[in-house]
Amino acid sequence: MTLYINETNLGVEIAFNLANLALGTGYLFTITSQYSHQPLILEAECIESNARYSKFTMTFPTGFGEEHKNGVYYWDLTYSDAPLQKGLIKIITEPGGNMNTLAYNPGVITDERVAEVFYRPNY
Repeated sequence: MTLYINETNLGVEIAFNLANLALGTGYLFTITSQYSHQPLILEAECIESNARYSKFTMTFPTGFGEEHKNGVYYWDLTYSDAPLQKGLIKIITEPGGNMNTLAYNPGVITDERVAEVFYRPNY
């Protein structure tokens, strides 16, 4: 899935392969950077649902369309803390702002990491 986010129109519509969902709010769409591991949680509203798909609308924060957010992100959709679907999404924005301003977060504490090395003997 690919999303183009323009600063002049931060509201986007996305359709998912989820059938017969409840219309309205209560859905959360989360994108998480593969680089910095920082999540962005957006409130999503289900505006259409039928036997084949469900369509959602959400609004990205002001300034998102001008930041260097181009890349592939993890995403997940939840309803009342129950996971519905997840995957990968490609985000395309209008480049602008500063690059590499978020520190890389490996997701584990690395300050006291000790590596174990195993050697294979030569016979």
